[in-house]
Amino acid sequence: MQFLDEAEKKAAESLIVANEDFKKVYYEHIEIEKRLSKYTTKPFLTPEEQKVIKELKLKKLNGNDIMKRIIKEKIES
Repeated sequence: MQFLDEAEKKAAESLIVANEDFKKVYYEHIEIEKRLSKYTTKPFLTPEEQKVIKELKLKKLNGNDIMKRIIKEKIES
């Protein structure tokens, strides 16, 4: 999770174990990253593939926002 500072990383590590909602979003984030990486080696993308990439990136961004919110709540509590 390169987008987190040290305090956030520690909170995220504990949330992966303790919070099912966070855990679900975290592993979904990893899966999206794997799916996106399959497209990086292609020299040409079809319009359908471009659409899929856009949808995956939006879903990943939404997941980032959810994880950040949960982490912030954990740190503030």
